[in-house]
Amino acid sequence: MCGPTLGKPSSRSLDFLYLCSYDVDGLREFLKSPGFSETYDIDEPLMRQLLDDEVALMKFGFRILKQVLFGEATIPLKPDTLEKRMAARHRAAQPGTITEQPIS
Repeated sequence: MCGPTLGKPSSRSLDFLYLCSYDVDGLREFLKSPGFSETYDIDEPLMRQLLDDEVALMKFGFRILKQVLFGEATIPLKPDTLEKRMAARHRAAQPGTITEQPIS
């Protein structure tokens, strides 16, 4: 996820705003993604509730927005998440590193 910005929100932040506000099915798919499960420390009972209960999912979406738009740590990260992100960004910034796959 992204974090708080000064001034205009980033494109990624606006994507999360749309996802959490209007696209419940997309939000559910996001929660099932490997990127989410590798980053956030959500216990199994809560995850089942979020996947089965749309009201709980929407309320959780509001927590995501607080974290993305305002930097409020409302969802716990797994240990070493920040270090892994920084290492990945460092690798991607190295000269000659390919960060995107070519279009087939």
